[in-house]
Amino acid sequence: MTRPRAPARLAIVLALALGGCGGDDGASDADAGVDAAACALPARGACQGNVAARCDGDELVTEDCTATMASCMLGEGGTVACVDECTLAGVTDVASCREGATVACATINGRHAVIATACGFDETCTQPASGPATCAPGPCAGIGPVGHCSGDTLVRCAAGAPQTTDCTTNGMVCGYGGDATGYACVAATPFVVRGTVRYEDRAPLTQGGLGPLTPVVARSAEVSVVRDSDSAILATALTGDDGSYTLRYTATQGELVHVMATARSTIAARPVRVFRAASMVHAFGGASFAAAAAVQQDLLVTDASGVSAAFNILDQGVLSMDALRALGETPVQLTARWASGSTNGTYYSNGTIFMLGSASDDDGYDDTVILHEIGHFVEDRFSRSDSPGGAHDGSPTDPNLAWSEGWATYFAMALRGAPYYMDTNAGGGWVENSDTSATSLAAGATMGSDISENTVSQILWDVGDGGPGDDDLMSSATHVDVLDVTFGYLASATLRSVGENGVDLVDFLDGWFVQHGLTTCGGVRYPVTTRRMFPYDYAGPGGACP
Repeated sequence: MTRPRAPARLAIVLALALGGCGGDDGASDADAGVDAAACALPARGACQGNVAARCDGDELVTEDCTATMASCMLGEGGTVACVDECTLAGVTDVASCREGATVACATINGRHAVIATACGFDETCTQPASGPATCAPGPCAGIGPVGHCSGDTLVRCAAGAPQTTDCTTNGMVCGYGGDATGYACVAATPFVVRGTVRYEDRAPLTQGGLGPLTPVVARSAEVSVVRDSDSAILATALTGDDGSYTLRYTATQGELVHVMATARSTIAARPVRVFRAASMVHAFGGASFAAAAAVQQDLLVTDASGVSAAFNILDQGVLSMDALRALGETPVQLTARWASGSTNGTYYSNGTIFMLGSASDDDGYDDTVILHEIGHFVEDRFSRSDSPGGAHDGSPTDPNLAWSEGWATYFAMALRGAPYYMDTNAGGGWVENSDTSATSLAAGATMGSDISENTVSQILWDVGDGGPGDDDLMSSATHVDVLDVTFGYLASATLRSVGENGVDLVDFLDGWFVQHGLTTCGGVRYPVTTRRMFPYDYAGPGGACP
């Protein structure tokens, strides 16, 4: 598939169940423009911008909600009212913890709004005795599936908590015990080299472009000690999630060796490799040093080397594999191909993602673009795709193609825990916010009409990011719930013969109600039908919505 023209640290976001006004089509800005003189309003009233309007007999009664920092929405009893979202949610301007996120009250455009910041997969929300809540690294952050050594102390994660073992108590030392074991207590060798591997990253910015070069640790990167004279590999390990490594080896005292980092993870939990050409994996060699009893050798893979972006692609693959395991799936081999100067294009094909590396458009640091292509890999290997492939630019297109491209974009956003899709190039690039955008279908469209991939990603984001302070009425759904439909219903169900044959947005919505029930009907209607005018029939195999 060609690179999308429309809208990644792991953060499968758990949206907040803060209550509120879910369960109805809702009153919204879409109701604005009602003819006030006729007072022909629905019995529940209507919102005219942020003004609550209702009929008192033949008289129109209005209340400007902004005057009290409230928002016009459905209140108690299902009638339109001015509701202070912060009061409704029970939050203040001091952040507190709820459902794995920090929540606080802020004033936006003259209204109180609940701002929820989801903690990452490896973070927990911490509430101090005084002061605001914060997202802090989880107990096992920086350890990862292979663990690491702190001197001769082995550090592993067991039952969700760090576990340390002093290897010297058994006459052993800490070292790498192989991919099946990771770091372990092992027999001593004459020489050891320790250090940390980092690479220079440029984070994509929500206002467009890339941030400054910043060293970040390389997780699960293969690292080897290599003899200079004949390039023989003397020992190999993987870095821990803190970027550290310990390599124990045997050599001749004083002979020159060096440490080489490779953009490849060989463990079953994270099978990712980044090729530059044919079967050649990107690698970066450090300075030579003389073999000795103990040497400290840190590596920084620089942008100037033309290799650092390969380690960024590796890290996005690590993020994706961790997400798959968290969702109950067993990772399979992911191959990526990227090289500085490559004009081959950005696309997915048969288990491999290809990333542009040209001077005019290099996707090596474009995390959401990388994750989008990994999304196609995930869809292909763990779910179902009926996409015909081909060009796409956000305009209405084949529903199967739009579903695949929109879902891959959503996958990228869900893993990053933010609704932004950023694609940079030499001219700056562009950013799409799927939370605030509304790409609607044309009047008269059917369930089988051509649809924009943007509409798909926007709907998926809105369904998964429930909670007050948002622009939709979902109140308790999560991005995990959305992804579960992909790996559950869409992967195995017999699809309805409505709309377009093959998996598309209709089939996702069918699967949503099968897996999550009809109590979500009202919440789903708003982002799907009211806001984006997708004419879903709400009568799938999960039952008919009331």
